[in-house]
Amino acid sequence: MRRVCSTALLFLFFIQAWGAVLCAQSEGTPERQLRILEPSDEIQRLDPAFEMIMEKIDGDLKHILSSPVRLTPKGTAITGLTLLSTLFLLNEDEEYLSDIADTKRDHLDESFERLRVLGRNVPSTTAGLYLLGYFFDSKTLKSHSLESLEGVAITALITGGSSYLIGHKGPQDNDDSSEFKPFSRYRSMPDMDSSLVFSMASVYAYGKPLWESLIYYGIATGTAYSRLYFQEAWPSDVFLGSVIGTAIGRTVAGQSRNAGGSKFTLLPVLEHNGQAAIGLKVELKL
Repeated sequence: MRRVCSTALLFLFFIQAWGAVLCAQSEGTPERQLRILEPSDEIQRLDPAFEMIMEKIDGDLKHILSSPVRLTPKGTAITGLTLLSTLFLLNEDEEYLSDIADTKRDHLDESFERLRVLGRNVPSTTAGLYLLGYFFDSKTLKSHSLESLEGVAITALITGGSSYLIGHKGPQDNDDSSEFKPFSRYRSMPDMDSSLVFSMASVYAYGKPLWESLIYYGIATGTAYSRLYFQEAWPSDVFLGSVIGTAIGRTVAGQSRNAGGSKFTLLPVLEHNGQAAIGLKVELKL
């Protein structure tokens, strides 16, 4: 028993002595100390780029929303014609949509289906065009694509809010185009897909030659028409959505290219948790 106790005491003494040696070595060589550093909560690497993006979108959004105050005689005339045309189409929606249904042909279904898919994937298409510009080192295509993404974001916000306020029942909800239920799930007017695709087309077509603009607007028109072809929206919905998208897209493009020349840059970012991310930097020359 004494031998066991003596052995235990010697073991404990050895442990204490070894610990003292380690402490002495650590104090003598501080460069070997292992310290676990916690990331500072004050460091937010993505915030500056994010704030610049939001400032750009916020500025353009305010400019668009306040545009009725700055309407010129030409702008007033266009706005009036848009409203009158929309009201006219409301009275003819059922007849026009029925006529379009009569034109359906099997050999056209595939073409319009592709256009319908484009209308449902406008942000993805714009991002793909940016990557195309990146691989071909086209600054123009990259810049236009980023402007288009901004235009699509603002268009989605305004179109979504307007459709919620209007509450127009679509062809799949009601056979009567005159049925409205504001602040409800019915959001057919203005048509979202038409707004987005015309917003994108307007950005790319802005300042381009006539023949090139016709290509962009031709694709947008075919995409919007696919909504009618498949009986998913009323003509009045598509018309109003197309006008809104065109106005927003042209405004965003004009603000970006004529107000000091905005510059967009993609920045690689490594977050404190080790995950890689991409930040979008927007430089505005005011």
